[in-house]
Amino acid sequence: MRSSRVSDAGQPEKTLSLDFDVFVVDPKPIPSAVPGFEEVVGPATWPPSTATLISDDDGAVLIDCLITVREGRELAAWVKSQDCEPEYVYITHPHADHLLGLPEILAAFPQARPVALAESIPAMQEQISAGYMQIWGGFFPGQLTGKPVPPGPLAGRTIPIGGSSATVVPVGTTDTVHSSVVHVPDLSLVVSGDVVYNRTHMWLMGSTPDSRADWARALDAVAALEADTLIAGHRDPRAPDDDARRQIDESRRYLADFETALERSSAPRELIDRMTAAHPELANPYTLWVAAHDLLGTGT
Repeated sequence: MRSSRVSDAGQPEKTLSLDFDVFVVDPKPIPSAVPGFEEVVGPATWPPSTATLISDDDGAVLIDCLITVREGRELAAWVKSQDCEPEYVYITHPHADHLLGLPEILAAFPQARPVALAESIPAMQEQISAGYMQIWGGFFPGQLTGKPVPPGPLAGRTIPIGGSSATVVPVGTTDTVHSSVVHVPDLSLVVSGDVVYNRTHMWLMGSTPDSRADWARALDAVAALEADTLIAGHRDPRAPDDDARRQIDESRRYLADFETALERSSAPRELIDRMTAAHPELANPYTLWVAAHDLLGTGT
């Protein structure tokens, strides 16, 4: 994608070499901890995930870096194939599945500066603590780095990209605290981390009415940026497009439908059936089952 600015007089100004590309990984098998899931649906999986590279002729930033050692190495090789070296690696929020690939990226690009919102870093450090790494290792045995690396604090809210820049927009609580999105006005682009999902069940384990209301407000904040394109941190590879308005509207609808279904359900299977009927085509149903059993116990 190429873009150009237009002056007030209607004459094209400098043509920008600003561009972006997306690295997508399919759902990954994980052990199921939910009774009956494998019998009804099939193998449990972690949701499909993305990392986004934004670059021009003079600089680049990589946004999020996946979770396993293999994914980190494949992502680094892909970035090298784009013939650019990122000056920054930005982590959108404190979830390990967007963070633990960082050592492989830094091994390939030692000059890159890993950064995140300063207020999110304590939660990221918790994600890579020994206790949490044991939990994550249960999902991905033998697949994770033994030397996780936290990012440092981003100074301000701007990330330079050669002759252009991206703006970090904090949006508060979504599926975790201290979430943010990256806005690139010159591309009419938002990279959303976990704030917006693209045709994938949203992570609502541990959520509360207040946190779900906060998430809805975060979606409003992203909508106010009026971007045309949005890259979700979890995107079904079969999704039809990356249209920002569609994804925001669908994420809003999912949260509203979940709230209604939860109010009407007294057991996990009731919630699962209601949400599956409302959203039959979404990727990674295991995410829904985990939320249902977390919020409504182990009843059937």
